[in-house]
Formats: sequence, structure tokens, C-alpha cells
Amino acid sequence: MVTRENIDQKFSLISVYDKRKLKYLCNSLEKHKYKFISTGSTCKKIRSLGFKCIELSDITGFKEILDGRVKTISHKIYGSILYKRKNIKHIKEFKELKIPKIDIVIINLYPFKKYSKESDKTKTIEMIDIGGPSLIRAASKNYLDITIITTISHYSNLVKNLDKNLGCTDLNFRKKMATQSFKLTSEYDQLIYKWFLEKNDQNDIISLKYGENPNQKSFIKNKKMRSILQYQISGKQISFNNIIDIDSGYKCLTEFNEPTCVIVKHTNPCGVSSTNNIEKSFINAFNSDPKSAFGGIVFLNRKVSKRLSEKISRFFFEVIVAPDFENGALEILKKKKNLILLKIKKIKNIRYNTRSTIFGDITQDENNLKINKKFLSLVTSKSAPDKSIQDIIFATKVAKHLKSNAIVLAKNKQTIGIGSGQTNRIDALTSAVKRMKKNFNYKNFVCSSDGFFPFTDSINYLNKNNCKIIAQPSGSINDKKIIEFALKNKISLYFLKNRLFKH
Repeated sequence: MVTRENIDQKFSLISVYDKRKLKYLCNSLEKHKYKFISTGSTCKKIRSLGFKCIELSDITGFKEILDGRVKTISHKIYGSILYKRKNIKHIKEFKELKIPKIDIVIINLYPFKKYSKESDKTKTIEMIDIGGPSLIRAASKNYLDITIITTISHYSNLVKNLDKNLGCTDLNFRKKMATQSFKLTSEYDQLIYKWFLEKNDQNDIISLKYGENPNQKSFIKNKKMRSILQYQISGKQISFNNIIDIDSGYKCLTEFNEPTCVIVKHTNPCGVSSTNNIEKSFINAFNSDPKSAFGGIVFLNRKVSKRLSEKISRFFFEVIVAPDFENGALEILKKKKNLILLKIKKIKNIRYNTRSTIFGDITQDENNLKINKKFLSLVTSKSAPDKSIQDIIFATKVAKHLKSNAIVLAKNKQTIGIGSGQTNRIDALTSAVKRMKKNFNYKNFVCSSDGFFPFTDSINYLNKNNCKIIAQPSGSINDKKIIEFALKNKISLYFLKNRLFKH
């Protein structure tokens, strides 16, 4: 029972699922004159160990209900935990409650992670702790006055701190415990969130903010697939357009094994670079077309270091995708609250590609062709140096992921000029050359085209701009004329094994 005598004593609220080491804990707390308040099953266990314990329902005035689903939610309990000990108004209001003063809160949560693998969803849902996280948050918020302990491994630390401070805890200890407790509840909620995304049928369909434009409603279906939201570790809500861009850019990134950066804008790569260093690859990819990179999406196939994050954070991007981030890198990038960060180590390639049309859904095999030396066939007498062949392979990998008509100019495994989405190939080519001249003005670069050049005007234009190594698919009625022009002008011309259209 609650009496006037015990209102002025020190109390510890204990409510734990895991009841190991309770005797050790209670012995230590009792030595420092703490009394115990507890919930049903924990209270019974404490009493069975030989200690006196007030049942929480004696303080709140109501018994546990709904099979224990509701037991700690009470203004009296939270009043005792949350009132500020040096606030005169708070002290007055607390005294009117006529309840014990709780100084230490010891909670461990239902083991949701352990039960999250259960096939029976009902069992898993019952392991979602409600009162525990709320008590932890309340005690942590008031760490200036309250000590919160959330794991058995911290019992000994609590005991040492009480011994050191004559039955009290010091501020540094309370702050440290509060920090770890907020981390615990954050991870606990994240675990539940991910489980709902993976296991609950109603979450196969997730509403998005809107579609390509604000007037269009949109959603994503994740049937038998991991939700993109489960890869997100920071930033604003992912949009319809973000998902389309991320899908496009990630597929392009998977073409490369060496440290590579791909920057995408409106589904098209606008800057790509492969080097022996991911930081250098990012700088090269950005410099490929800084104007287009503004507001784009950055893809990296190596861990993001603190140093690289500092370089990335100088510019405006919508999304950063990488297999991992150093802690220091996350601290820097998370300062940009709207910047979406996705941690994606590997996603299996899809087998089919489906699109909706007004005539019905159309499906095709996904274009999973591997582009390497075997994909190229020399059709002129002059072969290119091995380094230039590697550039041709690099450029062709990028061209595969551009909207047709697509042209990629490259040098040293860096895109230096891109033309995409044009209604004719010569316009795509002139656009690529124009960008190259603006940003680099190189000579002796390579060119790869996703489709054949129908006339000699394109190859003639490249020749005039000092491009002597060209790759294109065959299939034009003018293939012979293209080859003859290349031979006459000492151009290394390669035919690609397949056309690489992307509509």
C-alpha cells in the first residue's frame, strides 16, 4: 500500500521481461535504501526472491487489463518520473498526487526481434512493447533527475555508480544511460517498422507522396521484394521520381566492378567514372557535367568515407546510394535533413521488365547482357590500343543505360560528353560533342552509340572532331559505306554484338 511514510522514500520502478539477475539488482538497491515498485509478473518474482515490493496497480488505482496490454500507462507513474525536482510548480503538483518518488527506472523490453521470425503474426504482434518504450523515453527525457537502465549488462554499472556516489547516481552516468536508451528505442521501433514492411500483406502496397507530378497519385507494390524504404537510412520521403531514378542508376552501377561513381538526372547517367579510388571517381563523374549533376542522384560502389562525404556535401544532390557509410560520413551527410541516403549492398537483377500501356501491360526480358571485349568486333584494319578498348567497353556500358538515341564520349574511363533522348542520332552526337568541348575540349577520345549510324554524316562529324575510335551496332543498309569511310580515314571501327536501345 502507498502511505505517507513511503512517499518521501527513494523508489525504483522495475518492469522487466528478462528476469535474470533480479536478486543481484534488488540486493544492491536495497543496500542503498531503495524500495521497489513493479508490474504484475515482475512484482511476483521480486517478492519470491524475498523482497518487499509495491505492485504498480496499488499506486495507479486500477488493475492491469487486456491480458497485461495496459498496465503502466498512468499520469501518476509518468508524473513521478517526469516532474523536475528543482521546479517549484512541479514539486507542488507532484505532492498533490500523493505517490512515491521514482528515482530509478529499470526496464527491458519484450524480445520482439526473437519473435519476429515466427510464422504466427499474432505472437509477433504481442511482442510489440508499448509501455516499456514510453517509460524509457520519459525517464531518459528527465535524465537530469532520473536514472534509466534498459539492459542487464548495465546493472553492474548502476551498482558501481551508486556505491561511488553514496546511493545516488551522477549526472554523467544518467546522461550516458539516457543516450543509450534512446538508441535502444530507436532501433526497436526500426525493427518493428521493417517487420511490418516485410510481413504484413497490407504493406505490399505503399503510398507515395505523389507521382511524376503533384496532381498524380502513386504507390509502390513490393510483392516478394524488399521495399526501397528498408534501404533508407536518412532523409525525406522517397518520391515516385526518386524510385525511377534510383532503379535506373543502380542498374548502370552494377555494370562496373572497379571503384565507380554514376550520377543520374531524370533516369539518364550524366556523369560516370571508374578509377582505382572511389573519391577520385566521384570527382571525375561530377566534373563530367557539373551543370547536369546539380540536384542529381549519386551512386557509389564503395564505402563512403568521411573525407568523401565532405566533398559530396559541398553540392546539392537528391539521393546518395552506397553499399556502406563510415560513421563520420553519416554525421556529415545527415546534417542535410532532406538528403536521402540509401545503404544498398546488393540487389539481385530482375529477369523481366514490365511497363503499362493503354493497350495492356507489356513484358520483356531484362537487358542483362554482359559488355566486355567479346561484345566488340573490329571491322576495319586498324585496331585500337588496349586502353582505348577499355574506354570503349566503359562507354558502351553507360550507353546501355541511356535513353535512345544515345551517344557516349569517353576518355580514361570517364564520360566527357553524353547525348541522350534525342529523336535523331546526329542531334544526340552533336549534343555530346558540344558538352565535351565545353567541359574538356579533348582530342583522341572514343565514342559508343546504342544504335547504328544510318549515314556517314555522324562518323564524318566525329572524324572532324578528332575521334578515331568508334563503336556502334551493325544493321544499317549503309554499314558498308560506314566501314569504307572508316578505312579511308584510318578510324578504328568496332561493331557491337547487340543493339542497346532503351525507350
